Amino acid sequence: MRSRTDMKARGFSLVELLTVIAIIALVISIIIPVLSGARQTGKRLASQQLLSDIAGAAGRFKLDNQGRNPGYFSERQMGSAENGGRGMSGMENAMLDLAGAGAVIGNVFDTPLDVSQGDIAVGPTSNTREQVVVRAPLMGTDKGSYFAPSREYYEAQVAGTQQMSSVPGHAGASESALQLLDVVDAFGSPVLFWSADTYTLPRVNSRDQFAAINSGGNPALFYWNSNAAFLSATALGRKGYDQTVPPQPGVQGSLLGAGAGDLERTLSMTALLGSISAPRAPNGQTVDQLLDENSETSIENLFPGLGRGAFVLQAAGADGMYMSSKEKGFSTVAPHARNHIEYGLNFKYWDSFNNRAHRLTDDNGNPTTRDVIAEFDDIVVGGGG
Repeated sequence: MRSRTDMKARGFSLVELLTVIAIIALVISIIIPVLSGARQTGKRLASQQLLSDIAGAAGRFKLDNQGRNPGYFSERQMGSAENGGRGMSGMENAMLDLAGAGAVIGNVFDTPLDVSQGDIAVGPTSNTREQVVVRAPLMGTDKGSYFAPSREYYEAQVAGTQQMSSVPGHAGASESALQLLDVVDAFGSPVLFWSADTYTLPRVNSRDQFAAINSGGNPALFYWNSNAAFLSATALGRKGYDQTVPPQPGVQGSLLGAGAGDLERTLSMTALLGSISAPRAPNGQTVDQLLDENSETSIENLFPGLGRGAFVLQAAGADGMYMSSKEKGFSTVAPHARNHIEYGLNFKYWDSFNNRAHRLTDDNGNPTTRDVIAEFDDIVVGGGG
């Protein structure tokens, strides 16, 4: 009989080793997507909570300030033609009120800047009487602040790529440059703050009164230029996606970005920011008539009389694009409009096979509505009533 010391340990055969390796690879291929999906879900929930926290803070500010939305500068100032290049964002403006207690120290016209203390000059226009001096390091440090984001959601942006701005105080040549920091979502993209100009325009009576590129013409409820800083960015946030790529089905372009035409941008803004509960029709028509019609114009002529809220917060979400034309939400309407989305699609859909518009219905055939923005991965929160 052989002793134990004479016995040789039996090793794995090549086939057995390959089998074990294949099993490990299979397990990894299953686990990694699950973990990645869990991380994405966690970031989305964190972004949703961030926007809800900002909306709550903005609502409290509004209650404390006779119904005024947070924002040191008015909606018309933020929507000025000049701000399309100066690049002050709606969220930066709102943060001057939400987190600027003790940081906003005076008007540029009569307040000298002390750079050694971190002073910067900011404002949407070149008029020094419409600019303020902000002691940047003090933003969000006062105990009286309505909202003070944690550092992971408060980041600097690089001018010319991440934020299109000609003003150093709005965005610097590097992330270390002295500037207003920007609130970002959990994916690293700046949060947009859309403020409704309800004082100038308490009620919307036509589609062109709801959204406009700038405030140089007739008044509108929302202005694109208030967020041009990021909607014109060529390398937005941590992911660095170009918001100026012209949108079309299957292409990573922003329906709100500078690559879309002026009309298309305002139409997409109207779909994004309009209240589904307040549809309106042009003079001489009724909402019911438009809902019953089968023409393409019956979709186009519906417009919202109110915004989703007095202010609306928007995060780009996981894809790092504001309303990407590559998302499934856009493909559902691509047969009707290939470079924008329309408010009327909350109530109707376009049958491209028969070239007819139809009313949306539920499983029982009853008229219903949808929120077309829910088809995008953008996170949208309205507030302020």
